[in-house]
Amino acid sequence: MRRGQQAEVPSPGQNRKVPAFGAIDYASGLHVSHVPKTEKGGKNSTQFLTLLHKLRLRAKRTGRRILLVLDNGPIHTAKCVAIAMKDPQLRECIRLLWLPKYAPELNEQERVWKVAKEQGVANVLFKDKDSFRDHVVKVLESINKRKRGALTVMLGQPRRALRVPKNLRTGT
Repeated sequence: MRRGQQAEVPSPGQNRKVPAFGAIDYASGLHVSHVPKTEKGGKNSTQFLTLLHKLRLRAKRTGRRILLVLDNGPIHTAKCVAIAMKDPQLRECIRLLWLPKYAPELNEQERVWKVAKEQGVANVLFKDKDSFRDHVVKVLESINKRKRGALTVMLGQPRRALRVPKNLRTGT
């Protein structure tokens, strides 16, 4: 900008968050997500139950049971989730496996969230919360468009094989 002039830079005023829930199919790399639409539909156990319902419908459709790996977050350990998991229809489709407490590095979903934030929503200004939410949905959908889906995100880009000189190979 020229000396003595100030450029107007838009600023968000207050940072906003859009809650999102997700699950990864380790076999196919498919990422199933749920992003609540309303302001009141924040990050809570009721919205997590919506994701469980999506997973149950998927299990019914595919005829395969789901092993859902969860951390010990308050959303996952809420009373309403415990009550819902006692439902025989849900139990026949979904089985829970709990990660140890205080071990976020074991939760592969956290890697997906990190990449989605870095590549999709970091340093971007949105005019309102609805456009922000729509963008988050598009970013999460784009994960499934990658080859091997969320597995590519979790494992990073495939590494090239190392070229080992013949004299250093085993069995030579």
